[in-house]
Amino acid sequence: MTLSAISTTIAEELGKTGLSVYPDFLSNHSVSDVRDDLELIQNSHGFHRAGTGQNEGEEIRNKVRRDDVHWLNRNDSNRAQDILWVKIDSLKQAFNRTLYQGLSSFEGHYASYPSGGFYKRHRDSFKSDDSRQISMVLYLNKDWKSQDAGQLRVYQDNTHTDINPVGGTLVCFMSRESEHEVLTSNAPRQSFTGWFKREQKN
Repeated sequence: MTLSAISTTIAEELGKTGLSVYPDFLSNHSVSDVRDDLELIQNSHGFHRAGTGQNEGEEIRNKVRRDDVHWLNRNDSNRAQDILWVKIDSLKQAFNRTLYQGLSSFEGHYASYPSGGFYKRHRDSFKSDDSRQISMVLYLNKDWKSQDAGQLRVYQDNTHTDINPVGGTLVCFMSRESEHEVLTSNAPRQSFTGWFKREQKN
């Protein structure tokens, strides 16, 4: 399948169920390239402890989440990050064409969870900002095993779905509708996480 066809498949599933899980969205080679980029930035002290909230309301809350992040800037993209932006552009086009979302932008970061890392149940939206429409997580883990844990748990209605953080797997869900959490990881856990956005309503 072409990237456009894959993106359309993801958009259609998201429209029907509110959740799309697509294994092998990134090839093993691309996962390795992007993970190497993440680790290079991490080893150069380019990550910082993630907080909760937004702008001046952001705060570090170790009982809520324990992970480090590095925000990507498309204007400073390198070869590995270009792989991600091509995928993002295709998904945004498919979401707009299939789901009529009116998405205008995307923001995303590398995320690194240490052994013992987690993120408690939450939604990817803010009281003062409704611009985030679709959340995505793209896993970059190498040789993930069941005992490593760190699954993403997505809540829908009165049930939930646990998604294994296998490298190359893409997860998409509706930002304002789906509560979710990252279960405690028993090994380091890496991903590219982001949000497709539309202009905030006044």
